[in-house]
Amino acid sequence: MNNIDAAIDRIKILECPTGEIENRVAGILENYGVADRNKVNISRVKNLDQDEAQAYKVNFHGEDNSIVFLAKSGLDDYTATVVDVYKK
Repeated sequence: MNNIDAAIDRIKILECPTGEIENRVAGILENYGVADRNKVNISRVKNLDQDEAQAYKVNFHGEDNSIVFLAKSGLDDYTATVVDVYKK
């Protein structure tokens, strides 16, 4: 398994405070040696939302590859749980 696949597996089980999800994903990518957090751009992509889950796209500077992850907020809107991750 290469680093990107290992990072995706880790992102798939991520649960954290809602306001920290982008930072946590960038940290996972950096920890797994996929990309330096300064070379990652994570943005909200509303047209990819599914089943009340909010979609985020991860772009890597200088590369055509990207990752999309979907996260749902809990009832209290405090905790976000990643429900899907895929390469785009």
